[in-house]
Amino acid sequence: MIVIKEFSPQLAKLIIDHLDGVVVTDAQGRYIYVNEAWSEMMGGLKLEDVKGKYVRDIVPDTKIDYVLRTKKPVTGHVVITKGPKKTQAFSSYFPIFKDGKLVAGFIHVFMRGIKDAMDFSFKVNSMVNQIEYYQQELRKIRGAKYTIDNIIGNSKEIVNMKNLIINAARSNSTVLIEGETGTGKELVAHSIHDLSTRSSGPFIKVNCAAIPRELLESEFFGYEEGAFTGAKKGGKEGRFEMANGGSLFLDEINHMPLTLQPKLLRALQEKEIERVGGKGSIPVDVRIIAASNVPLDKLVEEKRFRIDLYYRLNVIRITIPPLRKRKEDIPLILDDLLDKLNFELGMNVPSISADVKYRLMNLNYDWPGNIRELQNILERAMNKSWGDKLKWEHFSDYFDSKTLKIDCKPNQSDGHLIKDMKKALEKETIIKALYRCNNNKTKAAKMLGISRTWLYKKIKEYEIDLVDCK
Repeated sequence: MIVIKEFSPQLAKLIIDHLDGVVVTDAQGRYIYVNEAWSEMMGGLKLEDVKGKYVRDIVPDTKIDYVLRTKKPVTGHVVITKGPKKTQAFSSYFPIFKDGKLVAGFIHVFMRGIKDAMDFSFKVNSMVNQIEYYQQELRKIRGAKYTIDNIIGNSKEIVNMKNLIINAARSNSTVLIEGETGTGKELVAHSIHDLSTRSSGPFIKVNCAAIPRELLESEFFGYEEGAFTGAKKGGKEGRFEMANGGSLFLDEINHMPLTLQPKLLRALQEKEIERVGGKGSIPVDVRIIAASNVPLDKLVEEKRFRIDLYYRLNVIRITIPPLRKRKEDIPLILDDLLDKLNFELGMNVPSISADVKYRLMNLNYDWPGNIRELQNILERAMNKSWGDKLKWEHFSDYFDSKTLKIDCKPNQSDGHLIKDMKKALEKETIIKALYRCNNNKTKAAKMLGISRTWLYKKIKEYEIDLVDCK
């Protein structure tokens, strides 16, 4: 019987030899020591075969270099052994320090139980996939069908707005969304709900402008049996009760009549509602997201909206920028809309030319209908193209009757306005000439009264795609 009285180097080696594959490296990732188990799983490689060599030269997918560089361990990395029977194994990597200085690396390759571990991992992944599937189906049933990924754009305004959405989703406070018609207020409301802890709860929408005024109260708060002539037997729950545990989206709240506003205010403050014809209060747990296409503070000044309700709604405020203030997002929005409309209309329009994207982005047009208007003209163009690549000729007639405004308000960029307009006109003129000459640069240069060398320079400067000029 062996009696162990102290932890010695011999004991350390004994322990190491009883482990699955063990590798010790120097601080640069070169082999210093390997045990017998490692040699067996590596097809008979001995210490003398690898000593002084870099681990990455023997095992290319090793993580030891990363661990030595970052000085942080990595565990559970899957590797393929090189023995007679190639199998999967788990590798864990650890940086070794002495007096605060990195001196070595330690690798433990774990073989035993790998099959059970992989089976368990497969079962967990399968369960996660099922949960994600059922969560997605539940979201569809409950009503929230958009996420923050459906908000397209990389402009500063959109990035800032997405950050506000993420912050709003972290709390249960009331949100007021303001933006012009067609800017995507419903997208923002859906995104807030989807990112919140209420995402598995219902998302109920009420369009305050679409419901007759005399029915608004019963739609919001429900009614009891016999509350009025024609009331359904057994009564009916209202939108507040339907949204219990989730979010209630009040779209176009600026159209809510003054007579109903006090009852809405009470529901927000007391977190309870009373059905029409009811005798008792019903507690509700609802997060309110309201939207308006006109500033509510302006309606408050005009005495068309209660100031106390305004303050109750205006806890978190998100203002959606109009399209005219983020025209740099137009190319991305067009690509997204094209995919969407191809699916909805059963069409197969392949793409939109770079020229079209450039023109729509730089057009002196205010886009009063915002993204909804952009979608409208894209759909018109798709119906004209008969499945061909969309060119400017498919869009131009829409703007023939429009008054294209030039912003004459003084600002810091006015000094560049004439220069920018000149470049835009020059590019457009070159594109037209190339189009008329079927991309024959000699004829186009002659038509423009410039040399071929100058024309080539301008094509490169303006990044003109000759394919789009055909």
